[in-house]
Parts: sequence; structure tokens; C-alpha cells
Amino acid sequence: MQAIPNHENSRLKQLAMTASLSSNLDMSLYEALLERRKRGEPLQYIEEEVSFYGIHIEVNPNVLIPRPETEFFIEKIIDRAKYPKKIIDVGTGSGCIGLALAKHFNNAEVHLTDISFEALQVAKKNSYKNKIEVSIYQSNLLKGVKDRGFNLIVGNLPYIPSNEVVDLPAEVLNYEPVLALDGGQEGLDCIAKLIKEAKNMISNDYDSGIKSIRQTLIENHIYEEAHSMIQTNIGDANQILDNLK
Repeated sequence: MQAIPNHENSRLKQLAMTASLSSNLDMSLYEALLERRKRGEPLQYIEEEVSFYGIHIEVNPNVLIPRPETEFFIEKIIDRAKYPKKIIDVGTGSGCIGLALAKHFNNAEVHLTDISFEALQVAKKNSYKNKIEVSIYQSNLLKGVKDRGFNLIVGNLPYIPSNEVVDLPAEVLNYEPVLALDGGQEGLDCIAKLIKEAKNMISNDYDSGIKSIRQTLIENHIYEEAHSMIQTNIGDANQILDNLK
């Protein structure tokens, strides 16, 4: 059992009062919520909602909990993407990235995809809750996507090496979906595959799109690892990345 900080206690008490539709604290409900938290269940799953980049995102154990770092990712995308007309968020999970982008680029056509049917149900709820219209459908990366001509392809894909997954904090390992965490032997399986598939899906500004991918990898100090991973498992790494130096 873990100790619960005061600010989390206060949030659990407020949640119990809200759920009971009373100004009085429902002690039995509060104690049940407190027990869940003491056992390590993330507070966000107990509250079932997270505030993310100006929208409210429902979460449950079928999707990762959006992190503040992902909001920084949104800022990076907005800074680089100049009025994209067609966007796809691959491995959307809760839909937080795609929905935030759809709200910001409100004239863009936005697609959200995921391999997990359960995750897509959450994304659909969040689209409806936030009144943001997007296309949502199931796909393994880009294999099930029939559209072409995307100006912006984004994805916060699994990046943790398989042998490091067991070392994740218990709150993550025991509650969040491993499918969304395990990135394969080097942590780059899905990323490498997406880069290869993206070249057939991106619009006529293909070059600038791949250059942006390369620059992002460099800034995050994983370009050499990504290059090696693509070359080993997919091939054609030079065409995908190096020709656009």
C-alpha cells in the first residue's frame, strides 16, 4: 500500500461527493476510491478524465494516460505544421493528440486510427464529448487507411524496448495497456514501420514531411538508432531518411 498525498485525498473526497450528488461526503464511496488509489491505480483512471491541451479527455485502462510531455509534443507540431489540410493521428489511443490538433486546425480533415477496438471506443467518446468532428477507424498503423494525401502524419507510438517494460513503475505496468508501451527489441518497431508506410500516404509535400521526421529524431537523440532499426528490419533506410539531409 502506498501513502496518499493530501492533494490527492482532496480530489478523491470531491469525486465521492460529486458521484453521490450530495454536499455531504459519502464515506463508503470515498473509502472505496481511497483503497483503489492505495493499491496503485492511477488517480486519472479513478477520476476517469484528464484535462489535456484545452480539452477534456476520458481515460480508462484501455488507453494510456495523456502526459504533460504529450502537450509539449502538440506544441512542437503546431509550431512546425503550417495549416495542414489533412491530418492523421496513428495509434490515437484516447484521441488526445488528434482531437487537440483538430481543435487547433479547425478547418483540417482529421483521421484517428488505432489497432485497438477498445481504445477507439474511448476516442469516439472524447470526440463526442468535446464536440470535435473527426474520422475514427481501426487500422494497424497505416495498413487499413484507404485515404491518401495527408499533409501531417503524427503518432505517439510505443517506444519502450521490450526488455525494459518490466522495469516501468508499478502504476504504469499494472494498469496502462502494454500494447501502447512495448516498442519491440529496440523500442522503435512501430516508429520504423510508420516511417516506411508514411511515404506512400503523404501529400506532395512529401520531402518536407520526411525532413521534419528526421529533424525530430535528431532533436530527441534517436536518429542513429532509428536509422539502424529501419535498415535492419525494414531496409531502404537511406531512401527514407538520408536522401533528405
